[in-house]
Amino acid sequence: MPDTELITIGAFARTCGLNASALRFYADAAVLVPALVDEDTGYRYYTADQAGPACLIRHLRAVDMPLPTVAAVLAESDAARAADLLDAHLAEMHCRRREFDAAAAAAYRALGVDPRSLPDRSGHGAAPGTEPDQAVRIGGPALAAAIDQVSTATLTDPALPVLDTILFEARPDELILTATDRYRLASRTLRPMSSVTAEWSATIDAAELRATTSWLRRRHSVVLRPTPDSIEFRTATEDSAASRRCRRSPEEFPDYRRMLAALPSTTTRAVLDRAHLLETLERADSPIVTLRFGSPDTVTISVPSRDASTQHSTPQQNPHTELRATVSGPPMTIHFAVTTLYPAIAGAIGPDIMLDLSAPDLPAHIRSADDGDLRTLAMPCEPAP
Repeated sequence: MPDTELITIGAFARTCGLNASALRFYADAAVLVPALVDEDTGYRYYTADQAGPACLIRHLRAVDMPLPTVAAVLAESDAARAADLLDAHLAEMHCRRREFDAAAAAAYRALGVDPRSLPDRSGHGAAPGTEPDQAVRIGGPALAAAIDQVSTATLTDPALPVLDTILFEARPDELILTATDRYRLASRTLRPMSSVTAEWSATIDAAELRATTSWLRRRHSVVLRPTPDSIEFRTATEDSAASRRCRRSPEEFPDYRRMLAALPSTTTRAVLDRAHLLETLERADSPIVTLRFGSPDTVTISVPSRDASTQHSTPQQNPHTELRATVSGPPMTIHFAVTTLYPAIAGAIGPDIMLDLSAPDLPAHIRSADDGDLRTLAMPCEPAP
């Protein structure tokens, strides 16, 4: 294949409207594999004829289609049969929407409120125009959700104040938020509405960011701008209610990229339905769960039952649940504290999650994606006694 036909991942991401991190996620899930991966540098390259499938993936993920169904649509050579798969998924989504609307209407009736009388809460859009080089325009609700997602990996510890901070990194086509509490690391990539030409990073107090999320959710879009002592969020209007500031932390954020680079390569990988995994964890009657990867199409989750008289776990009586999954690599058994695993799954994006495992005693890499990605490192634990 001539080099002139190859497109770098950054250029290809701009062409198809997907974030480069999302493209890496879809490649690892074998949904859209690069045309070439340089063995020396690891750089990924695509071809122009892959833009159509990439755009289709973006549209299918926008309606929350899970990865196995996306792969089935892409593999279907008959357009009518592919459309049937989309119809079936949309029918399920419409059914869920009716259930959601019915529940919302019942909640309004219980409150004695007519929803038609409520004011418009959509907020104000940012004014068009050219922003300064360091300014990043992004959706307010999306940014609030990202802060919530990575905040699960923050921790209030007076001895280590950096654990209660969130690192903001602005790049030409992405905004990255990262937090860590020593047991987890969460990193969320967003695709902004406008690009910066001057990259920047800032370590921001997480408590102040959490206090700002309610305000952000009610703004259609905001412009982020770093200052020497804070980060500013501003909307189009000039009144004082149209901006917020969160102070910078004097602490230096850990070099998380070096930590990620030092992790061993993935040996076992699984893609699971996020909602089903959450339901299983919510029913767990033990602080520790065991995940077994042995079959190519299932993951078994075991929860130690407890003897009511002794309150001790009895592993020999473990109830277990089998979840449908796409699994590759050698068998592996790994144990997690529910308090570590559940927030990582609950904060994920999209309908499914990818688990990348290298060893039972090393951090699990938990990934999910829509047009950006969310990744979390979660430390396993010892099995229940």
